[in-house]
Amino acid sequence: DNSLLFVKHHGFNNFLSNLIKKSAVFFFITMILACSKNDNSALFDSSNSNNENPFSFNLDLNSEFPIGHNLGLNYFNDITVGVISNNSNEIKLLTAVQTSSFVFSGTSISNITNATQVATPKANTFYSNYIGLGQLIKDSNGVIYSVFHAEVYNGKISSANIPGFNASVGLGISYDNGESFQINSEPIIQNIYDLDYDNGFDDGGLGEPSITFTKDRKEVYVYYVDHNRSGRGVNISMVKFKVNEDGTPDFSTCYYLNDNKQFTTSIIRSKEVVAELGNVDSIFPHVSYNSFIDKYVMVYSRNNYDEYINGLQSPLTSGIYYRESQDGISWTESPKKLITGWSVPFSFDRHSFTWHPSIIYNNDSQDSGFLIFSKADSVRDGHKMWAMRFSYSEN
Repeated sequence: DNSLLFVKHHGFNNFLSNLIKKSAVFFFITMILACSKNDNSALFDSSNSNNENPFSFNLDLNSEFPIGHNLGLNYFNDITVGVISNNSNEIKLLTAVQTSSFVFSGTSISNITNATQVATPKANTFYSNYIGLGQLIKDSNGVIYSVFHAEVYNGKISSANIPGFNASVGLGISYDNGESFQINSEPIIQNIYDLDYDNGFDDGGLGEPSITFTKDRKEVYVYYVDHNRSGRGVNISMVKFKVNEDGTPDFSTCYYLNDNKQFTTSIIRSKEVVAELGNVDSIFPHVSYNSFIDKYVMVYSRNNYDEYINGLQSPLTSGIYYRESQDGISWTESPKKLITGWSVPFSFDRHSFTWHPSIIYNNDSQDSGFLIFSKADSVRDGHKMWAMRFSYSEN
């Protein structure tokens, strides 16, 4: 049973027909939600009861502050956030605003004073209607590689008055520290479905990518959301790329993760690495290797659609989550819910939402930093970027 994804440009698709189809299991779903309400912390809080994890991730919910709200922009961050530079004198961040990509700059993360557009949609391309550069990596020569979310509108309109889309994962390269980006002419991840494939929903394709070097910097991992449905829900998958001996990533050959957790150059539908059961989506990943805890860490959004169709006024399990992994491939450690909130906007004029999380470290040791996300009271209001402080502590 395919899960539904309702997001800014990610569709309301066949809401009424799906609601009717699921009426026969309404009582069962309601019972599951009741159990979730009573046992939420046990099911979704990742405090390790066996104390095998030597570190805890601590989010200061009282430290929230706005980022760049005085710039006259709206609908940002609309994808992951990439860090071009972050030092005592300057910070430069890369992310999407509406349908284009901008570099935000200022003296500190709480004092962003400028935003410059660096990429826009281009007609007759796989990013003809949307190009969202975000998370990035730098090679040993300082060259920036940012994966981006691309869209071609498919002619559908969601209940939030948002165009339907088919997505792809692209690559932008900057040789001048983010002043400009060269955009690859083709997606770097091949989809087994054509760009015009109609899955019956407003959203399709592969999108919302995240990129990180592996611990040894010999490979690059790229995570993304599979919107194809067709036998799956909407969940997080991954591929990898090799790194040349000179430290430059080689994006010419993509390695897809198969069901046996082996990588292959054969074009397949990559295995889901973070997935939910039933009418629940795992979406919007941001992954990095953290040297302080010696693990890969992911923040992402969890969208429990059943909470919405059952008429809950406030979500119970939807929100922003945190996970850890030893190798970046097996994400079996329990997730921790950081923020409870609707993970997607369900309509044009109702339902607050909080989504598109990213982690920014504020020092080389990576023991503290900021959780970045965007939120709004409704999609009618758009959405803007916010931050909260986090730190790691020893258990």
